[in-house]
Amino acid sequence: MSESTNNNRCYSYAEGHHFHYIAINSASQPRVPAQVRVFGDAAFQVTVEGVTSFWFTHNPQRLLIALAGAKPENIEATKGRPWLFVKGDYSTDCFNMTNEPLTPCVRELKQTDPEEIDRIIAERPPLVIGEHNAN
Repeated sequence: MSESTNNNRCYSYAEGHHFHYIAINSASQPRVPAQVRVFGDAAFQVTVEGVTSFWFTHNPQRLLIALAGAKPENIEATKGRPWLFVKGDYSTDCFNMTNEPLTPCVRELKQTDPEEIDRIIAERPPLVIGEHNAN
C-alpha cells in the first residue's frame, strides 16, 4: 500500500529516512560513482570507491524505481556518507541511506472520535463575530 492510499507517513530525517534540503545543498559534495545491486526487497549492496557495504532506506520501492530507469554512470554517492543520488532524464532522486536494516517507519494519523469532537466543541465558548461595544 502506498503512502497516498493510507494514513501512514514518515516524518523522520534520521539516517535511512528523508533528506533535509540543507543537507543536500550544503553537504552532499563531493559525489563519486557508485554501483548498486539489489538484494531481496529492502537491501542494497553499494560499492563506492572499491568499498562494498549494504545500505538500506525506509522507502526501498522508490529506490528500485529510480534504479530501474537509471544508467549505471548516473548513480553517485556522497564521498564518506551513505547518501545515494540517482539521475533520471528529468530529475535526480536523492536517498539518505543507512548501514542498519530499518523497520517500517510508520506513523499512523488517527482520526479523533466524533464524540470527542462534539465534546470539544460543546466546551468551547461561542465565537461572536461582529459584536460591537454599545459604549
